[in-house]
Amino acid sequence: MKFKLLFSISIATSLLVMSSCSDKKGWSIDGTVAGAAGKKVALQAFNNNNWYTIDSITVSSNDRFEYVSATPAAYPEVLRLSLDGSSIYFPVDSVSHIKLNTSAGKFGSDYSLSGSEAARKFAEIDSLINATVAQRGEQAAATDSLLKRQLSQIALTSGEPIAGYYIINKRVGSKALFNPSSRRDLSLIGAVAQSFASNMPDDPRTTTLRNLFLSAKAAANPAQVETNTIEVPEIGLSADIKAYDNKGTEHTLYDVASKGNVVLLSFTNYELESSPAYNVILADLYKKYNGKGFEIYQLAFDSNEAEWKQSAVNLPWITVWNAPEDGSAALISYNVNVLPLTYVIGRDGVIHSRVTDPTKLEAEIIKQL
Repeated sequence: MKFKLLFSISIATSLLVMSSCSDKKGWSIDGTVAGAAGKKVALQAFNNNNWYTIDSITVSSNDRFEYVSATPAAYPEVLRLSLDGSSIYFPVDSVSHIKLNTSAGKFGSDYSLSGSEAARKFAEIDSLINATVAQRGEQAAATDSLLKRQLSQIALTSGEPIAGYYIINKRVGSKALFNPSSRRDLSLIGAVAQSFASNMPDDPRTTTLRNLFLSAKAAANPAQVETNTIEVPEIGLSADIKAYDNKGTEHTLYDVASKGNVVLLSFTNYELESSPAYNVILADLYKKYNGKGFEIYQLAFDSNEAEWKQSAVNLPWITVWNAPEDGSAALISYNVNVLPLTYVIGRDGVIHSRVTDPTKLEAEIIKQL
């Protein structure tokens, strides 16, 4: 299993020099590599289509290692540690402190990463891929539809653009998991590109991702390419959503939107730190306008059904769950690249606005009421 970029990105190597060069400290990584006492682990970065070694870290006699960069990272980056031909990939962001625990014998195949949400997502991504390879072999894993659905959902719901970037560049053996020439894969690449454009417009990868998406789209269908944007056109309700609430009752979006009400279509994840504040805003709106022909259809992408039910039981609006095995079709159909994301559907059953700032929801709702 490898991480190899579909396209070349230059990394500012001055940000990745040894900590002894400056008193100003940046990101760091430490942890244990059981059975590796005295061995050197290579810290590597990517540039000009090659991985190169920044430094070598000697594992101490008690199997511990530590590295502190000289300065903060200007942008989130993907780095790796390599030992005896195997590698572990991890993200750094500004002054993040990453912790890694693994062993020399299973370096690259069995490890834990913590210290940031992005680091935890990297470990989850590689764990899913490793498990699929172990079960089905490299060739089958590279085209495994369930694995790709699971990875797509992580990319679209994690709230970490760098995790999406990592996913669309993953390879199993010599085969890329996500290929720009595939229409479905290109949808995910476009969503990741839009996530970078929305959250990190100054990141050097933003332009590269946008150009990749547009060039691949042009190759597939030149007549439909917009040359200056990667966002999809205004969306109608061309894709239905069918999901179950915490009591086991099925609710379909078409049904809810066809009753002549103003409907707020909410994509969220109750596990996110921002979720409680977001739902407080929705609760206030629901209390004000529910009696005036206003409804909320909220689709949650939580990983744990029991915990989702516990949160959903206290909410007065329609709350349904997209289980991990349901995949990412709803996210792709509705161009969801960040959570929470909200659409306002008018009484005519058509989407009239796409809202990423919850504080602006009330004004959009009033327009339709």
